[in-house]
Amino acid sequence: MKKIVILLLLAGVLLLTGCSSFLHREYSVVEPHSSTYYENEDVLRAENYQDIVNDLLMLVGQQAKEGAIWLYLDDGADAAELAERACREVQTETPLGAYAVDYLTYTIDSTPRNYVAIDLTIGYRRTAAQMDAIVHTTSISALPNLLTAAAEQREEELTVQLSYFHDQQQEVRNMVAAAQKEHGGQNQEPWQVNFYPEGADAGIIEIILKK
Repeated sequence: MKKIVILLLLAGVLLLTGCSSFLHREYSVVEPHSSTYYENEDVLRAENYQDIVNDLLMLVGQQAKEGAIWLYLDDGADAAELAERACREVQTETPLGAYAVDYLTYTIDSTPRNYVAIDLTIGYRRTAAQMDAIVHTTSISALPNLLTAAAEQREEELTVQLSYFHDQQQEVRNMVAAAQKEHGGQNQEPWQVNFYPEGADAGIIEIILKK
């Protein structure tokens, strides 16, 4: 039962971080023996680079400010190099990391034993309320209705996480411009559109509605 619960938890985190980007980078590959298990209630377990990435995404999805990973390696890999690469990837290449994370720092405890302890500190450039307000949808086709609702409720921003997105930035900008023309009133600055991460495979779209 514990295994099933943890598998479901990680699956939820993978959904929050954007299915399109996960499929593109193979983040959705979860091995039964890897980071689907907690070492204990306070520590995540990893056995390879992808496990570290998945563990970091789990921590970000939980809005954790600190975390610990016990990394079990038997191939002579450099734990510090893996941690550095994983932190950089999560912060710059994953949708939720690019949107929300300000910095990721870590320390390595290489005390002789059968694992390497990685202690993490995570700083955010978004509030917990902003992260909780992210709307999840499958594609950009939902944007017009979401923008209409946000404008009618006088929301200052709308952040949408997509299951599918590929090189549709101009379509999104056109939808935003049309929604502002219909609902935004006169003499306003254009609503600002940001993509996270930038590029063809963005997984999160942020629209700043100007009043």
